[in-house]
Amino acid sequence: MNSINRTLDILSYITSYASPVTPQAISTALGIPLSTVYRLLTILINWEFVTYAKQYGTYTVGSQSIKTQEKYYHHSLLMNSSRIELQSLAKKTQETAAIVTSNLCETICVDMIESEQALRCSFIIGRGNTLIKGASAKTLLAFRDEQYQALVFDIYAKQLKQMGTTEQLKQDLSLIRQQGYGMSVSEIDVGVLGVAAPIFKGNDVLAVVSVMAPEFRSTHRLDEFITETCQSAHNITKLINLE
Repeated sequence: MNSINRTLDILSYITSYASPVTPQAISTALGIPLSTVYRLLTILINWEFVTYAKQYGTYTVGSQSIKTQEKYYHHSLLMNSSRIELQSLAKKTQETAAIVTSNLCETICVDMIESEQALRCSFIIGRGNTLIKGASAKTLLAFRDEQYQALVFDIYAKQLKQMGTTEQLKQDLSLIRQQGYGMSVSEIDVGVLGVAAPIFKGNDVLAVVSVMAPEFRSTHRLDEFITETCQSAHNITKLINLE
């Protein structure tokens, strides 16, 4: 992994944690030599993407993060095109619906309409999650090109080896690409069913639209969830591409 990817990997790691992190934790988690972590942290600090935390020896996000959120929600093509469709999907399914994107390391929920039912499942806007489990993550990964997938496999190599699931993941991605959507049950949270379908800008996957619900009230509605989720993704894609 080159220095640019390592720098962004460190930034992504820091932003994904609610509490400040130590260089040692970054080095262990990402497999980057500690001396390299310190060198790249210095660059991120100079640009104020990362700053020193009040807990000695730890780091957190810098002031640059203050600039970005409002611009993303006001100006991004994805957010401008998806809100009405997301509301419609949540209303039709009566379950939680979300728009999820990703970087090379994790998924990121950028918008969500929560179910009004008393027992519900929820995404957390801005919170990152693994890129190798769950309907949203695997659907995003399935529609990336082979070079991108190879980078993700490299980043997650240690975890995939420990779990012995590399070949299974590749099979899952192939199936998702063939059928046009992803589905999972209890892959991240026990008892939770998820369905996700890709949103495209041209030939590039931009995000996924996802529905998440308790498994006990969802399995008999799976075909409905798949149909509605795929239709929402198709509608958002048309809006994005001005068709």
